[in-house]
Formats: sequence, structure tokens, C-alpha cells
Amino acid sequence: MKVLITGSSGYYGSILFNFLSSKGIYCEGIDVIDSTVISSSQKFICDIADKVAFNKALLGKSYDVVIHLASQIDFAVKRQEDLYSNNVISTSNLIDIIPKLGAKKIIYTSSNSIFLGNKNSIIKDEDIPMPIDAYGNSKVDSEAMLMAESASIDINILRCPNIIDAGRVGMLSILFELLKENATLWVINGGKIRHQCLYAQDLNAAIYKLLFYKGSSIHNIGSGNVPTFKETFEKLTVVAKSTSKVRSLPGFLVVPILKMLYQLGISPLGPYQFRMLTENFEFELSKISQDLDWHPTINNTEMLERAYNYYEQNRMRIMHKNSANSSPVSMKILSFLKYIKF
Repeated sequence: MKVLITGSSGYYGSILFNFLSSKGIYCEGIDVIDSTVISSSQKFICDIADKVAFNKALLGKSYDVVIHLASQIDFAVKRQEDLYSNNVISTSNLIDIIPKLGAKKIIYTSSNSIFLGNKNSIIKDEDIPMPIDAYGNSKVDSEAMLMAESASIDINILRCPNIIDAGRVGMLSILFELLKENATLWVINGGKIRHQCLYAQDLNAAIYKLLFYKGSSIHNIGSGNVPTFKETFEKLTVVAKSTSKVRSLPGFLVVPILKMLYQLGISPLGPYQFRMLTENFEFELSKISQDLDWHPTINNTEMLERAYNYYEQNRMRIMHKNSANSSPVSMKILSFLKYIKF
């Protein structure tokens, strides 16, 4: 089997490339940034939103399966309109090139962002997407474009929460920096919120099963036994040997301020984070468990422990990474939180 991975140089793309290679599957990757883990004979540096360059890069190539990970995320762009356009055009260009590649299957990683407008604590596979931001809309429209091709090619969509493992940084760098500085860790409304994440190795297992799955499918995926933010933060202080204390603030006071700071461009926290911090969010997993005989192996706290330990051990090197999820975000005005310790 020969597989092409788009977005292969990113945080999760690198993990998946190595995993599939370890399973004896020959992979090639394409990404707008270079990769330090993929050999030169197995990678293409190209923006797949550039249709001419994309076609030129893969001229004469053939694959059995394309795994479409490539996507811009909200905190990595200046204009949300550009994010939407890039993600949708990239998917459109991939669909157009598939007949030339001869692939019989596309596996697409969508996002739980498509349900940000759904106020239910538990999201089911049959629930209708309700995106509220450019990223979520780009995922919904990409899903629709791909499923429109399902009569001629297998389309397998996985709707993923935050993918976490050693090496995941991004927004987590805010939490990790507060832990390192022994600063107060803030939760909202008592920290009772449960927000499901996804272990990268569990996603690997699901994608591997989908390589041999017959037919098209859409599945929600995520972790099990989801702890509250307060529970997770308290355990992380022990792992980090931090004296940070977990304190609570009322949501009615904090959220409007955070939204205003985001709109002014001086805080990295956006709509996804507002939903995460204030409302329970879990996928119901019975469908993927039944269809793929797939089950999550670790919970949010265990994932974050792996991510934090990696961050602490590799902090200086991480500062020079290019991938949005492998490098720290700018805390902007939230940097003042590092000095609050009580």
C-alpha cells in the first residue's frame, strides 16, 4: 500500500508518518513547510492551495490512499477569511487531482469545531454540524465537498477534538508556562467543565483501521473518562512539581472580557477556547467503537502529562519550530498571568 499524507510536516502529520512507516506502509508527504523527519525522497514542499504547484509536484505519482490532514488553524493566521479560503481550496484541489493519482480512498481529519454552536454536553454522530467560526465552516464545507465524491471513491471522515501527545504545544504553551512559573491556574465556574481531547496514538490506530475499511464513513472520535479542568490542572501541578494553585473565576465576568481582548487582537483565546472553558463538550463514541472496534486508551490528564514532560525537556528547541501546533503561541496580554501567584 502506498499512502500520501497532506500536512505531513505538522505536529500530527509527523507522528502519523512515522507510525504508518513503522507498520510497513510506504508513505510520502506533502506540506508547505519542510520536514526534519521525512527523507527527501519521500516529501514534497508545496502549498496544496496552489493548484498549479500541487499538480506539478505530484505529476506522474500514484497512491492507494490519500490522508488529508493539511489545514490552517485559527490562531496561526491573521485573517479568518484567508483561513477559510485556504482550507476549502486545498480540499477542492485535492479532489481535482485524485483521478490523476488513482487513489481509491481519502481519509480526512475534520474537527469538533464544527459543533461549536451545539450547546449539548454530549455530541452524537447524527447531530447536525453548527459551526460558528471560519475554521469550523471550512471543515463543514470540506466534508460536504468530499462526501459528494463518495459514489466514486471511499471517503472516511474523522471528527477530531484537540490531538495531544508528547510534542503538542500550541495553545497548551500558555498552561505550561504558567506551571513553570508557579503562577495561578485559572478555571471558570469552579473548573467543573469536561472537554474531550484525543490521544495522537489513538488517532493513529483509527486511521490504520480505516486504511482497510470498505466504504465511506463519518465518525466522531475522542478520549474516554474525561476529567474536569480542575482535576486535570491539580494533577498537572504534581507532575510539573509546580506550586501553582487552581483558582476559579465567574464566567459571567471573565468571558466577556476575554472576547473583547480577542476582538482587539491582544489575546490568542478565540471562540473555540471560549466554548472549551465554559461548556461541557464530549463526543459519544459508540459508533466508532462498533464500526472499527476502536477504543480510546488514555484520558486528557495522561495526554497532558506526556505533552508537558516533553515541553519541559525540549523547551528551547520548541521555540524554533514552524508548525503551529508544535510551537508556542504568543500569550500577548495574557503574559501578565505569569506574575499572579496566590
